[in-house]
Amino acid sequence: MELKINLNRIKIESLEEFEKYGAGYNNLEKESVFIIQNGTNNAEKLIEAIKKIDISLTDHGEPSRLGYYRTHLLDSFIEAEDRELYLSMYNDWKKCIDEGLSLQIKLPFTFENSLWDAAFKCAFLQLSKEYSDKMKTEMKLRNFMVIMFNWIKLYFPKVFLCTRTLSQFPKLVYVGIVRTNEFLFFRLMALCGCDVFCINPYKKSEIKWDNISDIAQVINENEPVTLKIPEYDREKIIQEYEKKEHQKESSAGVSSSRELLNDTSRTEQTALSYETLANLASSIVMINVLNENGESFATGSGVLVNDNGYILTNYHVVAGGYSFAVRLEEEEDKYYTGELVKYHSSNDLALMRIQGSERKAIPVYTGIPLVRGQQVVAIGSPLGLFNTVSDGIIAGFRKFEELSMIQFTAPISHGSSGGALLNLFGQLIGIVTAGFDDGQNLNLAVDYETVTKFLRGFI
Repeated sequence: MELKINLNRIKIESLEEFEKYGAGYNNLEKESVFIIQNGTNNAEKLIEAIKKIDISLTDHGEPSRLGYYRTHLLDSFIEAEDRELYLSMYNDWKKCIDEGLSLQIKLPFTFENSLWDAAFKCAFLQLSKEYSDKMKTEMKLRNFMVIMFNWIKLYFPKVFLCTRTLSQFPKLVYVGIVRTNEFLFFRLMALCGCDVFCINPYKKSEIKWDNISDIAQVINENEPVTLKIPEYDREKIIQEYEKKEHQKESSAGVSSSRELLNDTSRTEQTALSYETLANLASSIVMINVLNENGESFATGSGVLVNDNGYILTNYHVVAGGYSFAVRLEEEEDKYYTGELVKYHSSNDLALMRIQGSERKAIPVYTGIPLVRGQQVVAIGSPLGLFNTVSDGIIAGFRKFEELSMIQFTAPISHGSSGGALLNLFGQLIGIVTAGFDDGQNLNLAVDYETVTKFLRGFI
């Protein structure tokens, strides 16, 4: 088995699209993107987009699911002892190249996952051989390899934060002059599964390499970037986020459960009838999980959360699939897709997309905290019985490690996973995840706050 990285099969035309682009990993294949934007059409808009992606993708004090890093400069300073080490590594590397051996040197960074590490070494060998074939002098080749070793040591640990499992691929944004060395280093990162977006402030490229557009997606815009780009300050972003969360918690804490039940904002809306709630099943889908031969081996449920065909489901529903057949109520034809936009294995959430659907999305709840005893409705496809509706109440709120979940009593069965847990106003308050076979109606859903964070940028 080996990890395969496919570059640039997904077209990205802006930093905003890059922010929303998901991991795209399935069955040991990762769809990565490598974009270089020269200049800009609107410097102020670009800076706002950079600030937005910093806030959106920075890990807010939780274990990072993907990893995100932004920089404007790759450090060229090398400590004397490191240079001696890199020169020794270069000599070992050159011996491997000259004798046609596989890469047997120890690189300055190691992926904990052996398949990932093998892909890293393969990508490094490929890139370094290409550079070696182009260089006419030993000195240029040696200097290039020393710089690559140093950048791997400095930046791979900042970008690839979790390398144990093949589920947490990072994103990197670089705003600065992109020369040949930077271009090749970022290409190496992309060949290791990192999605890379480089913004060259000037309209003209300084990369001295053939067929750049065959390697990276190149966006040429009209004007140079003349405004100062803000520094990326991860700690400041986390502190501001935690401050806002603390203020929200303090504000919510002044009300008791009884006051929440009597809150007028909860009664401003009129609860929908069960008949009306059942009609929302048209926005709940059944997912057939297919193997590489196109055969269905499992089913689950999903919820349309965006009018453009984005479907939220459980990660455990889609994790083993090669592709997916999605069925919508009252439609005979199925929608086939392999587009897994993003996922979070720890939160058991995944987002896929189908093309051509005109169904309306289920709105995600954003109101005051839920309370125990509140009535709920679950919609899913248990045991393949398409869009079954059941009702119950919130029985409690549970936390498993860092994952917040809603315990509810509406009956579910296998196949309900990924379905919708709704309040009586037709709003999504959770994604049905699990039930306890040994207990009656002891069921769990990933709560709406976790869902909202996961869907940031998509709703």
